[in-house]
Amino acid sequence: MSDSEGLPETGAPKEVLGSMHFVLISLGKELGERYDTKLQEEIGPNWVQALSRARHKSINPIDAQFVLSEPLRNSDSPTRACLPTGGAFYNQLEDVLRVRNEWMHHEVAPVDLHHLLIGVDVIHRLATSAELRIGKLCSLVKKRAKDIIDGRYVPRATTPDQGLADELAELQAELAAARQREKSLVEEMGAAQALLDEAAQGVPEATVVVEPDPETLKQLAMAEEKLARLEFLVESLLAAREAPPEPHPVSARESDVVALPGHQWDAPLPTRSTTLMGLQDDLFDPLIRNGIAAEFGPEAVNQIKKWRPLIAPGATVLINDAGQAVSYIDGVPTYLGNLAGDSHHSADESKLTGFFVGHSYTLRLNGTIEDRETGDTLAQVNPGSAKKVGKKLKELIPNGGRLRVTTTGTIARYQEGEWVEVSQVAPDDWFLGHL
Repeated sequence: MSDSEGLPETGAPKEVLGSMHFVLISLGKELGERYDTKLQEEIGPNWVQALSRARHKSINPIDAQFVLSEPLRNSDSPTRACLPTGGAFYNQLEDVLRVRNEWMHHEVAPVDLHHLLIGVDVIHRLATSAELRIGKLCSLVKKRAKDIIDGRYVPRATTPDQGLADELAELQAELAAARQREKSLVEEMGAAQALLDEAAQGVPEATVVVEPDPETLKQLAMAEEKLARLEFLVESLLAAREAPPEPHPVSARESDVVALPGHQWDAPLPTRSTTLMGLQDDLFDPLIRNGIAAEFGPEAVNQIKKWRPLIAPGATVLINDAGQAVSYIDGVPTYLGNLAGDSHHSADESKLTGFFVGHSYTLRLNGTIEDRETGDTLAQVNPGSAKKVGKKLKELIPNGGRLRVTTTGTIARYQEGEWVEVSQVAPDDWFLGHL
């Protein structure tokens, strides 16, 4: 790797994104190689497969998400033996994982050198603590970014400023060519393998040694890396253009806490404790030994009916003076809605069935669906359904983007100011435990 590889030439979003992507893949490769060297000695050459079985998902050992989250979230992980110990170091791991998720899920705005400096500095601190070679790369990226900001660096070659639309069109054309190149290499390897298999017929098994052509393997790896970089650039620039915000409803009354049904309740919990009655659409208050629906008007019964698919009879429902109801769903305090009814509904409430589950997802340009918080992909945790679901969504949403899913299996995408239904998914075809 040359000293200039991965360094930004200008402050343009494409340059900034390219530098961060290069740093992240370099981090994944170096830590992944460290894990592989040590764990092959301690566990054996099949340690990746063994860990995949233990985690119930497929693993890419050089992916930045894996090399960071595996030791951070699993106290029994053999990868911990490859790293420093102590709470301070695990805090650094968590900080770098947050940086990775923010950039890979296009949550950094604006995409500029200032945010590149912040993110790379977090990675640099981890590299220093873990004695990683990419510490040098981080130093060079930070210096180059500062030099560009201060006017001390003149790009090697200047080109006219491109508009975002032109830049996207150029990158998408390059992406299409890269996909075709990868496809051709895969077909070439498949044809070569078929010839080897044919030649091996009738030869005693012990004498057959089938090895893919090293040069073709090298070209394929380079093509896949270029493809991943281009997909990241196109996704990021599309996200910057669309800039979809998370839903943020307006409360019915000024005294209400702003919350969206189905989302985690982040305010102090309401203090009035009631239980959902079994035979009547009402909430029982043990202090007054009676139902409370009548206190909040005729809409209360209809509101309670909506909650029955989410919580069981006898479940605790906490109520505040404004009529907002909170209950624990899968251990998370979740806002159910307002007993008095909402005078204002956000677009997603009025057009989608059910509540949003407490997860957010990204649909990649290649059809991969990723949990934005954990980094797990549907292909890792539910490989039997991932290809089918990803193909369907990619046909419906060619550019990918942010997804949400409701408790009724409605998949929604934010577009033109509202969350719009794009498809349906069965619980068994989605991330297990999310629906």
